[in-house]
Amino acid sequence: MNGNKAAHALAKLGLQHTKPQYWIEEVPVSIEQSPTRRPALRHRQLNHSSEMKIRDASLCLLILVYTISAVSANSVHGCGGFLEASSSVIKWRKETDAKLDYSHINVELRTVDGLVKERTHCAPNGYYFIPVYDKGSFVIKISGPEGWSWDPDKVPVVIDDNGCNNNEDINFRFTGFTLSGRVVGAVGGKSCSVKNGGPANVNVDLLSPHGDLISSELTMSDGRYLFKNIIPGKYKLRASSPDLKIEVRGSTEVELGFQNGVVEDIFFAAGYDIHGSVVAQGNPILGVHIYLYSDDVIEVDCPQGSGNAPEQRKALCHAVSDADGLFTFKPIPCGIYELIPYYKGENTLFDVSPSVVSVSVGHQHVTVPQKFEVTGFSIRGRVIDANDNGVEGVKILVDGQERSITDKEGYYKLDQVTSNQYMIEAKKEHYKFNKLKDYLVKPNMALVADIKAVSYDVCGVVRTVDSGYKTKVALTHGPENVKPQVKRTDESGSFCFEVPPGEYRISALSATPESSPELLFLPPYADVVVKSPLFNVDFSQALVNVRGTVVCKEKCGKYRLEVKHTSPGAVSKEDNWCWEQSFIDVDVGSEDIEGIKFVQKGYWVNVVSTHDVDAYLTQQDGSPVNLKIKKGSQHICIESPGVHELHFVNSCISFGSSSVKIDTSNPLPIYLKGEKYLLSGQINVNSSSFSDLPVDIVMNVLNGEGTIMYSTNAKLASTANYQTRTAVYEYSVWANLGEKLTFLPMDPRNSGGKKLLFYPRLHHVSVTNDGCQASVPLFSGRLGLYLEGSVSPPISGVHIQIIAGDEGDIASVEKGVVLETATEADGSFVAGPLYDDITYNIKASKPGFYLKQVGPYSFSCQKLGQISVKIYSKDDATEPIPSLLLSLSGDDGYRNNSLSGTGGIFVFENLFPGSFYLRPLLKVLSHLSSDLNVQFLNLVETARGN
Repeated sequence: MNGNKAAHALAKLGLQHTKPQYWIEEVPVSIEQSPTRRPALRHRQLNHSSEMKIRDASLCLLILVYTISAVSANSVHGCGGFLEASSSVIKWRKETDAKLDYSHINVELRTVDGLVKERTHCAPNGYYFIPVYDKGSFVIKISGPEGWSWDPDKVPVVIDDNGCNNNEDINFRFTGFTLSGRVVGAVGGKSCSVKNGGPANVNVDLLSPHGDLISSELTMSDGRYLFKNIIPGKYKLRASSPDLKIEVRGSTEVELGFQNGVVEDIFFAAGYDIHGSVVAQGNPILGVHIYLYSDDVIEVDCPQGSGNAPEQRKALCHAVSDADGLFTFKPIPCGIYELIPYYKGENTLFDVSPSVVSVSVGHQHVTVPQKFEVTGFSIRGRVIDANDNGVEGVKILVDGQERSITDKEGYYKLDQVTSNQYMIEAKKEHYKFNKLKDYLVKPNMALVADIKAVSYDVCGVVRTVDSGYKTKVALTHGPENVKPQVKRTDESGSFCFEVPPGEYRISALSATPESSPELLFLPPYADVVVKSPLFNVDFSQALVNVRGTVVCKEKCGKYRLEVKHTSPGAVSKEDNWCWEQSFIDVDVGSEDIEGIKFVQKGYWVNVVSTHDVDAYLTQQDGSPVNLKIKKGSQHICIESPGVHELHFVNSCISFGSSSVKIDTSNPLPIYLKGEKYLLSGQINVNSSSFSDLPVDIVMNVLNGEGTIMYSTNAKLASTANYQTRTAVYEYSVWANLGEKLTFLPMDPRNSGGKKLLFYPRLHHVSVTNDGCQASVPLFSGRLGLYLEGSVSPPISGVHIQIIAGDEGDIASVEKGVVLETATEADGSFVAGPLYDDITYNIKASKPGFYLKQVGPYSFSCQKLGQISVKIYSKDDATEPIPSLLLSLSGDDGYRNNSLSGTGGIFVFENLFPGSFYLRPLLKVLSHLSSDLNVQFLNLVETARGN
């Protein structure tokens, strides 16, 4: 079909077209890359499939399209009219002001559901026209500058065969601007969540200069107020609130010019109310003090003062609950606060729950949702002994439940009790106290009645030379109401009596006098005065010197003299001294034997150890004594008296500390229990390739979950020599039995130089042996692998990725990206350190560039091209070109179908060098009906095919 046929077909649709100078069906484009020079813009007129050569990376393509317009009033209807300013508004314009320009105002055609169907700009003189292609009911609405008021702001229209509302003008009148401002809310500190906010529902009045009310508005949630449809002129403002104090700072007179007005901040809210309540079992409570605190609010306006707060820090304010249990703080600025209740009667401190409530005050009044509740009161009492002295550390039980413990003066406090009857008991070892049964506790009590000790334990021990002797103890001579008592001692000779205060006599006796009547004790008896527990009543079997002679009928033969020392208070009767000779054999004849001498060598100390360990003992003069402690129990003779220190020598087992104190005056058994086990190892560093060795190597120690528990330093133990060129670092850590650890060494240097890597990368070690542990397997350290490469031509910012291939024999690094870097300004890069027993691949990339690997570590760089497309109308129409579908295809199956933006602009980016073909397809015109669109496109395709 030729151009005339196409025009004839369009005319049937009520349309006309201007003959184009060029018809573009498909544009071949060739791009030759030239990254070293700035791309140049070239274009030329094309006809049908003309060839175009582009030798730069960017291309701007100009395309001419048909201009289509309505020519039939019977086919296309429209709505139109004028916009104008009201007389009350226009009178405020000065003669020197420029004429009003309405071209920046839009008029919209909307469906009755509010969807925008068409939109147009007004002419500078306010005239507008919207073509309408469908019949039905619509709405014309002004989409004007924000804050401008219109009368009306929208008009319903009906489009039928008689046109739009019978082709009458639909006019709009501009009636006024907006005047806005805000009521600023008080801010107390950084904790205020909305520092630029203000209170809502504050009434703001707009008044004439003479005080006549023009308009009233309530502030919004952020404290802002807005008066709409206000004509230019002079006004006054007034703000008020029934429950807020509004302060005025500055002039309330404002002048509105020929534009929207914003009032400076002149109204300020002093603060907000915090309301709350206090109850007890649902009933209001009068007289509870509530104290207000804050971490960052320094001061508030508090007419009632801060009060006498129970805490050391000073309160900002305080309030007292009224007869209805209500309390109020005002005016409080925005911030976060704490409310702490305190309720004390004449003698009683009451318990209030919760003990503290956090309150966040925004820019409105706050009512604390949680009520303070008086859950009970606190009351004090005292526990005393027979001398009316307080008894410390006594547990107080209320109805069988432990509720308190006495202090040094014997006082205790019971919290959260109510007016009720309780069983109050006192418990302490070696004491017995009276009980307060069905004791009525009242809030007005000064103190609970004293709980007094009624009896005490009197304890002691009876010591005998032979543990086979059985003893008993008699308690006599007590008060009239206390009967005499006799008790047998236990296996260790200990005894206890429970007696009331008084004077008593205690005597030690043989439990079986018929079999051992010869037992005598010192002292014969002990008179004691019991006012508190006694524990030092001691009796010992009487020992006397026996002198005499041995008379033999014949030769008397040998006797053995044995020496033994036991401490008076010791439970065990074993000898606790060590002797040069503990026994001496003598021949007893007819003559006296003189000069028998037993020499004490020292003091026995029993050492019980879970492991063998070498040790040495530091004596008081500083001299050491070497010891070999064996697993199990053994006795060690300490030769000199006093306090000594036992040290362990290079032990692979930790006993909790590096030394133990031994006191010969109190030779208690020494228990050595292995708690931790020493793990040690070495790192061999090959220094043949560099001379700068690190001072230390960091050894990270990880737990079983792979989390670093701590780090230690491997110290340089020996430097490299000429033959081995190997430096040795040593490290050690303590571990628990059963622990599973991972050792991960690391070169700590961050000076920018090359660093060490270690093989293997880590070692897993389990502590399973209850003894000295095997060494941690050896680590080998050597200089990391550094890959050095470049990009040509030089370009910075090329993203370099180092990708690990096969796993190494030792390093055990997972496949994937292990390191990322970027090229410098000269195109070079350095990547490392890397493990040297792994195969690596290198990948380079940068948006807008094509990089090709040309060597192991080198890349060639080529900037990618782009095609810029802009479509122009033949007759230079002012309306923007609608979106077009642009289809670009090229070599190797490349294709890209994209819509241009409004105005007919689009850019194809990141294109490789090659030949491309661009085909523009006209989008469906928005002002045609769907049927006409299909017919029009068919005509265009037919014309193109021809």
